[in-house]
Amino acid sequence: MKKLFLLVVVVFFSTALFGQTNPANSEPVFTTTESMPEFPGGQEAMYSFITNEIVYPQDAREKGVTGTVLVKFVVEKDGSVSNAEVIVPLYPSIDKESVRTIMAMPKWKPGMQEGKPVRCYYNIPLKFWMSKKDIKAAKKQAKKGQ
Repeated sequence: MKKLFLLVVVVFFSTALFGQTNPANSEPVFTTTESMPEFPGGQEAMYSFITNEIVYPQDAREKGVTGTVLVKFVVEKDGSVSNAEVIVPLYPSIDKESVRTIMAMPKWKPGMQEGKPVRCYYNIPLKFWMSKKDIKAAKKQAKKGQ
């Protein structure tokens, strides 16, 4: 079967000016900072990491599920990724795989506010896409397996 494609849509941020307090941690989580968090190596490296790490779930492929999942997470003061959650779901197995992939990311350069690292929200839309030909082939293969 042809290789399936995963496209990472342009990364975007919230535009609020002040941090929000997370009940699990008393330190604020900012939505916008003077210097936003950065994936090591930049956006191109992030796209490469996601493309190499993520696996298009078999059940979603067999059903021809395509679309976009929006994942929100926190880049911590030490650059680690935490609290990944799907805020715009697509399909259960795709949502789960999206969160797993985000949580597997290496440490980022943290967001900075007044010269100090701060916790910062980050949103990433992940687009799962298959051509019509790939969808038909996946559905046909799933029928053979039954």
